[in-house]
Amino acid sequence: MEPKGFSPWVNARAKALALLMILIFVPTLSYAQKVDVGGDVSVLGMTMPNQPEGGSTQELRSRARLDVTADPTSWLRLKFDGSVDGLVADRSGRVNDVSVRARDAWVEVRGSKADLRVGYGRLVWGRLDEIMPSDVLNPIESSRYFLEGRAEARLPVAFARSRVFFTDDTSLEAIVSLPGRRGRFDELDEATSPFNLLRDLVLPAGLIDNIDRREPKAEWRNLQGGGRVSTTLGRVDASVSAYRGFESFGTVSLEPSVVPLVVGTLVERYARFTMVAADAEAIVGPWAIRAETAYFPDRAAVDAGVGVDRSAGDYRVFTSVMWHRDWTTEGPSVVNHDLSLISSIERRFARDRYMVRVFGVSNPVDASGFVRGVAAWTVRDNVALEVSGGVFFGEADSTDTLSRFRDRDFAFARVRWFF
Repeated sequence: MEPKGFSPWVNARAKALALLMILIFVPTLSYAQKVDVGGDVSVLGMTMPNQPEGGSTQELRSRARLDVTADPTSWLRLKFDGSVDGLVADRSGRVNDVSVRARDAWVEVRGSKADLRVGYGRLVWGRLDEIMPSDVLNPIESSRYFLEGRAEARLPVAFARSRVFFTDDTSLEAIVSLPGRRGRFDELDEATSPFNLLRDLVLPAGLIDNIDRREPKAEWRNLQGGGRVSTTLGRVDASVSAYRGFESFGTVSLEPSVVPLVVGTLVERYARFTMVAADAEAIVGPWAIRAETAYFPDRAAVDAGVGVDRSAGDYRVFTSVMWHRDWTTEGPSVVNHDLSLISSIERRFARDRYMVRVFGVSNPVDASGFVRGVAAWTVRDNVALEVSGGVFFGEADSTDTLSRFRDRDFAFARVRWFF
């Protein structure tokens, strides 16, 4: 089952664009100066023991991924990264699903002073680890975010990006994208997924599965876009950016129905937002120091953070402090503050054959948090075994994001074969 996007028009255009990239890509392979082909096949078994409605959930998730990069000439690059995901689960009943998607399918033309990339894929803004205020170009899938991290959780969009290099240290990046993909709680049968927070709503039966999503139409006035200027000042890399787009997760409200004997309709609307951001990074001895801030005038909110990380031998550690402030623009003045602490430590053993990582997020204001542990063993050069578990903390009466996931603790084991 293909996940639904914002609209059938946009979803069809995205599929056509990905197909076009493949049709351009495949004949070019025989003429390419360099072709890198890779991928992996994985099987993941997961249990979630304490579901909000009681009981537990068991899932078997599989994935086959193909990643191909070709350089037909020195000025042309083509990229395709696609995957097929499958699900067999017991979510208070048998559930099966399949998702086929292109994670990246683009063509890039490169010159000495500029480049242009057009296609379907993921782009990254921001400098902090995991929680990045200005990383708004791609929607996020919640399940992959908690299971595998932000890099895997980004969902692709149709886009065109151009960069102009004024000097070796200064560049301008401009991006235009279609409003073609909303954020997901889970790409595999989202309606029954334990990560779907809409399941927690206390509503009459049948409403959760019948959300009326008022998605932005695929029109010129609904294009998303922005720009980013990056430069180096002494030993500091810095950038400023601005972006205007649509919220990837909409606001859901219960509205009265015009149909007799029907309580109402769940309506989800996706508001426009504007972001103005800045970020910087400096290397001081063995430490990398990063800072990032983003202002959202439509949300009346500011997110800002500072972090450090260090790699020393077999260890890598990072820690960040994130501050959030929002306020009301109508009625009585109300100001909210949140502080989040993000940390991770990673240790590798026996020439990278074994790896252990612990990642955690804590919100002291709301007494909530999330801790994920990962242990991986490279059985052979192309076979790896991974076990992981995540625990959420939070108060039952709290409305912050981590507290809302408090009943989604998980543990999984995964086998991956690389080629």
